[in-house]
Amino acid sequence: MDESKKLSKAFEVLTIRYELEGLTVRCFDLLGKIHTTGCLGLSLLNRNRIIGTCEGDIPAMISMYLLNKITGQPGFQANPSRINSDNNEIVFAHCTLPIDMAESYDVMTHFESGIGVALRGKMKETDVTIFKLNANLKDYYVAEGKITENLEECNLCRTQIVMKLDDVQYFLTSPHGNHHIIVYGRHKDKIMQHMMRL
Repeated sequence: MDESKKLSKAFEVLTIRYELEGLTVRCFDLLGKIHTTGCLGLSLLNRNRIIGTCEGDIPAMISMYLLNKITGQPGFQANPSRINSDNNEIVFAHCTLPIDMAESYDVMTHFESGIGVALRGKMKETDVTIFKLNANLKDYYVAEGKITENLEECNLCRTQIVMKLDDVQYFLTSPHGNHHIIVYGRHKDKIMQHMMRL
């Protein structure tokens, strides 16, 4: 916890020093160098509406920034971990859930490394919007769905949700990368209107 707090403070100092509205961290590079992860720091940044994404994913950072500006909400950067095409359900998981998106949470370690601090958050089972801008900064995916269940499986990143969508084929055929950004509420029309102006 102490090392994760120090890294969280370092993220905060960097955003102030360089007047950043967002950053992305190559978090797996930190494991060997400082033997902790950025999960907690990114959760706290996003709670404070400073965009923070992991794994050096610049399109995810820009996607989260756009969603924040359009909806005023924090976003959850998550990986599709399991897809049920018969039921149009996807399990999304990651270790960087913004604290204020959690109804409750447990403090755990980062999933892949077993070190550092990550949150296993319970999210509201409600309507959500999922969004991802492609790396070409032109194409994007946006859909509305519903969180139907929170999971606590030991073989996935810490925060795990089941999402019901109208159609999951995009994720099986042409996804814009692995990470996607999830926000509470139904915002598809509003997002599409803003994206037409860019």
